[in-house]
Amino acid sequence: MPVETLSTQTRPSAKNSVWVEVHLDAIQKNLERLREKIRPFTRVMAVIKANAYGHGLVPVAQALQGKVDFLGIGSLKEASILREQGITTPLFLFGRLFRDEIPIALQMDLTLTVSSFEEARDISEYSAQPLKKEKARLHIKVDTGMGRLGMPLGEALSEIEKIAALPGLQLDGIYTHFPTAERFPDPFTQKQLSDFEQLVEDLRRKGISFAFRHAANSAAALRFRSTSLNLVRPGIALYGIYPHSSLEGEIDLEAGLSLKTRVAFMKRIQAGESVGYEREYVAASNTSIAVLPVGYAHGYPFRLSGKGEALIGGRRFRLAGRVCMDSLMVDLGPSSEVRLGQEVVLLGNSGEERISATQLASLAGTISYEIITRLDPALPRVYL
Repeated sequence: MPVETLSTQTRPSAKNSVWVEVHLDAIQKNLERLREKIRPFTRVMAVIKANAYGHGLVPVAQALQGKVDFLGIGSLKEASILREQGITTPLFLFGRLFRDEIPIALQMDLTLTVSSFEEARDISEYSAQPLKKEKARLHIKVDTGMGRLGMPLGEALSEIEKIAALPGLQLDGIYTHFPTAERFPDPFTQKQLSDFEQLVEDLRRKGISFAFRHAANSAAALRFRSTSLNLVRPGIALYGIYPHSSLEGEIDLEAGLSLKTRVAFMKRIQAGESVGYEREYVAASNTSIAVLPVGYAHGYPFRLSGKGEALIGGRRFRLAGRVCMDSLMVDLGPSSEVRLGQEVVLLGNSGEERISATQLASLAGTISYEIITRLDPALPRVYL
């Protein structure tokens, strides 16, 4: 059984010292609120790669089954896990396949991305074999400015004409990706969109059309409108995180997960005593310290050393000293009612207080995507 399903629970366990709580209903609500913002009849691909952005691949896929047109994944491993768990929603594979992976992908009935004629030719060689009953479904990726995967825009028209002539292939879609969709207005993104639309039109005139035409991630789905596009690919917004602070007033999103732990140890220290490696924290006065059994090995960023906070009983407490591999310390102050074993929130809500992934990312000098996707997949996920 895949590791992703081994850590699935429906309620907290007395054995859990560190766990992630996932609110599947929040993810479903975010999907519906995104639908309200996009053009009517637009199809949706829910991006669930990277263990569903840390939320748990299989449970999130199960929660979205029947509610979206595609599930976007990043690897054959993810595809295998989902198929083994009975997920029947069409799976869209981002990224490039190596030649030896092509038969496996075709056996799992995946919709594949191609970024070059050579990739399409390799897939055609397998898909056009006499015993193969169905054509391989492809979406062609065009690089309009991301500078990553995708065939160069200037070569796309001729390359796609060549691909369309290959046997065993069904050209279902064409797409591109925006690197700066969070900015608005953004001339670069507008130029990408107009270039992509022109390519689609040029191909149509040559008799090559696509059932799915897409470019919009979470930010672009909320920012840009195009009558030529008919599918969006929400990722980060699906999990309740705003792609940019300017979007907070445009849609109401609910956070999909919380990171929690328990107080494992407590002690009193005197003024002048230190806590943690390199003695970076020295108590200015007598205080109490709580030790939490979570650290950077669990995915809590080391760069939050001395900056991060913990919520205990609806109150904020500052971390004391460096984040360790599997523990961190919290300054409780001279007088505290915190108890041994009490629940601690490192990401999420406690009473009226909240720590968001965006806040943690800002303190750690990173992005919210990294905060949630780096949470250890082996941590128990408790689905509420």
